[in-house]
Amino acid sequence: MKQIHLKTVPVSADQARKILEENGILYNHYAEECFAHPHFSAGSGEDMTVMIASLREIGMENGASLNELFRILPERNLKPCPCSTGLFLRLAWLDQPQSRSSVLSGTHSAPDGAVTVLSEIPEKDDAFPKGLYLRNVDGKLWLRGYVCDDSYRFSADDLFAFAQEENMQ
Repeated sequence: MKQIHLKTVPVSADQARKILEENGILYNHYAEECFAHPHFSAGSGEDMTVMIASLREIGMENGASLNELFRILPERNLKPCPCSTGLFLRLAWLDQPQSRSSVLSGTHSAPDGAVTVLSEIPEKDDAFPKGLYLRNVDGKLWLRGYVCDDSYRFSADDLFAFAQEENMQ
């Protein structure tokens, strides 16, 4: 498990793209869809502690769907992150370990080395991105959006970023 302390500020879609480009961070079209959604800038402007852990480390030995994760978080003193957290986490965590695989998409599983930022799902539409994940692929830092449906199960070894409840900091 890893903890990272973040300071977030309100940011628009244009500002998010500019910040990423100025820092040499790559992003995909799903991330752009996330930036453009009104939930992206809502709730930002706070100090927070993010915990990065595998599902196994938080007691989900058989992995979990997103719905299962949302249900169990309060029992573990964790909560979903604001939608913009992925942007600030990407900027704060420049030394993320490099992925062993260069494959960026199309695997129907969380990519090797990905850290999925668990945030409130902005749209019920399965074609709309559920959120963002971070990767370091071939020495290039990425912030990518992802899609999945309600039946998709993440593996017990998949890594997630969760917001820690205030009393846990």
